[in-house]
Amino acid sequence: MRQDDLVKFSYVTLLAILCFAGLAILVLYFLDISQLPIRTIVGSEPLTVPLDTFFTGTDSLALNTQNVLLIERYVSEAPLSFPEGSQMMGMLIWLLFLVLVWLLTMLRRNAFLLGAGILIFLLTISGLNSLNIAGIGSNFGLIIALICLLLPAAAIHLFFDHLSVSWRAMIIFGFGIACPALLIYLANAPYPTLLLSENTSLMAFTIAAGFLLYIGNAILAGVFLFLAKLNEGVGIKMGWHFGGVGLLYLLLLGLMLLDITGSLAGWPLPPFQVLLLIAGIVGYPVVVHKMKHTSQPFAAPWIGKLFYLTAFSICLLVLFKGMGTVNSPMVDFLNHVFVYSQLGFGLLFFLYVWVNFSGIINSGKAIGTILYKPPFFPFFHYRLGGVLSLLIFLVYADGIVAVQFSTASTQLSADYYYASERPVEATVLYENAFERYRENDKALLAAAHLYLSQNQPTLALKTLERSFEENPQVADILLLSQLLEKRQRTNEAIFYLKEGLEYYPASTYLPNNLALIYHGMNRPEDALAIFDTMAVKGEAENLNELAVKIAHGKAVEPSDELETSLKLQINRLAHANATAGTAPQVLAMDTLKEAGNLINRALLRNQLSTRFDTDLEEEFRETVQRLSEGQQPVLSVEESIRESRLLLEFRVGEVNELLKQLNGMAFRFTGNAGYYHSFAGWVLSREGDFEKAAIEWKQAMLKGFSRFTPAHLPYLYFGGMQEEAAFIAGAQNVNYPGWMRFDEAGRLVSNDTVQFYQTLARLPKMLGKELLPALDSLQGQHFKQYLAKEILLKKGHWLEQGSLDNLHTLAMKAETSEEEKEFIQRYVEMIQGKRPVEPNLADLSTGGNAYRTPMVMAAIEKVPEEEERYRLLQEASQFNKDPLLWIELVKYCRIIGLDQYASSNLAMMSEWIGQEDLTQLQLEYLKFH
Repeated sequence: MRQDDLVKFSYVTLLAILCFAGLAILVLYFLDISQLPIRTIVGSEPLTVPLDTFFTGTDSLALNTQNVLLIERYVSEAPLSFPEGSQMMGMLIWLLFLVLVWLLTMLRRNAFLLGAGILIFLLTISGLNSLNIAGIGSNFGLIIALICLLLPAAAIHLFFDHLSVSWRAMIIFGFGIACPALLIYLANAPYPTLLLSENTSLMAFTIAAGFLLYIGNAILAGVFLFLAKLNEGVGIKMGWHFGGVGLLYLLLLGLMLLDITGSLAGWPLPPFQVLLLIAGIVGYPVVVHKMKHTSQPFAAPWIGKLFYLTAFSICLLVLFKGMGTVNSPMVDFLNHVFVYSQLGFGLLFFLYVWVNFSGIINSGKAIGTILYKPPFFPFFHYRLGGVLSLLIFLVYADGIVAVQFSTASTQLSADYYYASERPVEATVLYENAFERYRENDKALLAAAHLYLSQNQPTLALKTLERSFEENPQVADILLLSQLLEKRQRTNEAIFYLKEGLEYYPASTYLPNNLALIYHGMNRPEDALAIFDTMAVKGEAENLNELAVKIAHGKAVEPSDELETSLKLQINRLAHANATAGTAPQVLAMDTLKEAGNLINRALLRNQLSTRFDTDLEEEFRETVQRLSEGQQPVLSVEESIRESRLLLEFRVGEVNELLKQLNGMAFRFTGNAGYYHSFAGWVLSREGDFEKAAIEWKQAMLKGFSRFTPAHLPYLYFGGMQEEAAFIAGAQNVNYPGWMRFDEAGRLVSNDTVQFYQTLARLPKMLGKELLPALDSLQGQHFKQYLAKEILLKKGHWLEQGSLDNLHTLAMKAETSEEEKEFIQRYVEMIQGKRPVEPNLADLSTGGNAYRTPMVMAAIEKVPEEEERYRLLQEASQFNKDPLLWIELVKYCRIIGLDQYASSNLAMMSEWIGQEDLTQLQLEYLKFH
């Protein structure tokens, strides 16, 4: 490669690195991106919502379910570690270091000797010996580096000075790249590539400090040269401009000095990162100008330019690494050195200009060309004064930069152990780093997380308490309060969050978590007061405020039309379900693919708790099926999904399948078995199966269900569980309904209501000839209306046309909703053959309602295969004890040749049907079989 091409390539590469590092620094600063992540975790709280209710004839029996309220809590996670990124950064810094060694070979003799000394110093502090080549603490690492770097550079400079630039680059980069490869190959330390990368940062750290000292007067020199160029041939009073700008800049630096030394706080000062970028950019034309008008220790100007750009690149990369890894000592060291150098050298340069050029500063002559050509002693005094002022500032700051440098080195080592998963060593080094330099944002937080990873929560708690006392940080306070909450030390968690707000009043993380603690303590007013005082609310705060209002029954503002957050919509859906309000439109569920995702399960649960169009059944069913497939979920997730399926079956009227699922749920999830038995008891009570309902209510009581009301007791009593009804009434302090009165012997006193319930309890097993007499025996008109409705739904297949019409007229007067009256109207028309049977009522293949016997019989008629008819009848008989249904079952048992099952079914029928009636049924319906 020709020299011009190589130099051009070097320029382009360095400019690209500068642009990348500069933008990365600005992004990290202004977007407040930290390696100490604070993220939200989505949690949930159950919200009891009414699912349905039905009128028993005297009372209402309600069924509740639980919806999910989503809440978001901020948690502090362990510091991030990017070993791959650190290794790439180390590789890049090493290549830039090789550029400096390459340029070193082109310096003149004295400059080369000085550079060689600096090279030896940098390699000495690099920590290469920590690679433990040929033994712990041996010097072989340093020796190999000197042989690969210094020896080729010295040989080229002393003996092969005639070599071209390209050959120099090939030799230096060849040996330079072989050096880390050899070091890594021979290393005995764990994870040597990462260790070498971290140690390389120390060399770069030192180079960055030297560069900051070099550009100490860059901004003021750049301003002076710019004004001098503008003033050539004009002669305006540029001294006023330079004096004003210089004094303002020096005043700013003075304020920054007071700020970093703790003597000033609260002033809106610019970040030093921005000033560093400006100084570095302005310093380049200043250096170019200086090379044009003064002698330099190298032959070609491009060498000096590359020296500058390479050092600038290293400086920015070091700053980026310090900010990215939250190495506070490293960033603070660069901050202090930058301010000291800018203030010290800038002040002396300002005085140097006025002392030596005050007479000609406004003359309009080309004074810029003589800026660096004064008599020797003024220029020497300017340099010496700058160094002395720098020392003064170091003393003023108690030499803190020395502590910062050594602590930064310690923290680099701690990061290495942290990334290489050696927690004990990392913990010791992090605590040591904090002990030496207290303004360290990462050290104790990392140590606390390391203690937690080693199952030592007490040490983690003590570490965080120390952090709060000496250097409180938001991430530390969040983790501290989280650990205190886990230990039920809630008041202490509140204390630390409140105190944290004194330090960080603008934080949204701390008040959000504080409000959630108040919410958990049943103090909604305090929680909502915190949300009200927050000037800025994010998505998490809005979500939690809504959840607190819903959970405690507070007024909720109407939904914003532009509200697009899915979590907010899920909570509003829960609120609509809880208050019987208008539910939002059906939310899109095509993204629900992960069973482990709480948001997915919450959306499914809340959506299925709402009445929905039956056209969406297939979509919901596919979603439930999709979430149920795949890997076996944890028990709580499995239960949540299966509960959502219960709601789906309930909403679409699949009573048979619902009862089967409830039975399986009660068996598998014993912790909530009481609720599942009560759910089944409610469904069976609504369907009028007193016998099975009483069994389920009894099981619910035995499994811990305690929400019995007077409306439950008739189903237990008339379902054959009189003793259990009495036990629940006494144990749970539930009174019998007023119409259930007992005499001195404990016998129930008969009345019209008692007769009504006795009739309802016997209705599933009644013969057709018993229906109308039972109806006529009731005195209360509203009882007759209710019973007429039940007969139509469950026994309509026994009745003639005229009886159906009369019962229909009576049932339409019953105390029920207009929706149910419309359903009864359609139902009777289907029984009478005036309307086609609706598939969703008659399709037993998907588990319809076996208690609506007329629809069961209609479904049987539509099935051509006799074996399929038998199967459907067999399934329905598991629930329904209607005599005609069972006689049909016996008939098809015989048709398909299962005479033994036919006899067995007749024997079971004899348990609730008299022998005479059973014989009559056989004669009437089985005479041809």
